Amino acid sequence: MKSKTPKIGLALGGGGARGISHIGVLKVLIKNKIPVDFIAGASAGALVGAYYALNNEISGFERISYEISKKRIINFIDPINPKKALIKGDKIKKEISKSFENRSFNDVKIPITIIATDLESGKEVHIKKGDLSDAVRASISVPGIFYPVKIKNKWLVDGALINPTPVDVVKKMGADILIAVDLTTSEEVKIKEPNMVNTLMQSFYILRSELTRLNLHSVKNQVVIRPVTRSLSDKADGFKFRQVKHFIEEGEKAAEKALPEIKKKIRDFSNN
Repeated sequence: MKSKTPKIGLALGGGGARGISHIGVLKVLIKNKIPVDFIAGASAGALVGAYYALNNEISGFERISYEISKKRIINFIDPINPKKALIKGDKIKKEISKSFENRSFNDVKIPITIIATDLESGKEVHIKKGDLSDAVRASISVPGIFYPVKIKNKWLVDGALINPTPVDVVKKMGADILIAVDLTTSEEVKIKEPNMVNTLMQSFYILRSELTRLNLHSVKNQVVIRPVTRSLSDKADGFKFRQVKHFIEEGEKAAEKALPEIKKKIRDFSNN
């Protein structure tokens, strides 16, 4: 009996700077020749996933991440009327376009769906066509921080608001085996004394963790990779964009730990 080759889907979740750990996960998958047939990405996962979908390699994006981490954060901030948002986002989009070489969904080597949230209806939006940098810019638009992006008459914001780890989306794309990189369910954080920032951030983490838990529970034949990126402190590591090496290493360690389960699922599917 001829063995079957499974289609593998990769769901890359949101998590701000913690999304850099997706690079480490992809490095391990590439090293171990684990193919990726479909990608769904939300927020930071959309950014890393789009680069990988375009190039079928991640070393270039790793290099870009190190280069960007050396620049001052002010280089990427373009203030806007504070009644609208803190950051207009044109400088960020320009950097994304440069990394993607101004290419579109027509140029991807791996099918990808980018997740955003319709600000007016609250519904999940799946972007599969058009300019990649526009789609990613929409998916990373943290409400209140970035000005929303208008695509096809819809004001779009952060995809992680509605689907932090879009494993159900990559399942619908046709994947037989699902690899979900979940950046929301970290270990408990010890807060010495609540303040406005850590209260808001931790509340956001709790909400996204519950959404992800429900989503992961709804699908079968999956492997969940959870890089341990947060320390037991009251500091928000989702904004530590300079810690590229740390995040990549955590992604690598988590992926290596999950490899036996991934390979087993591939063998089991092929032999059935």
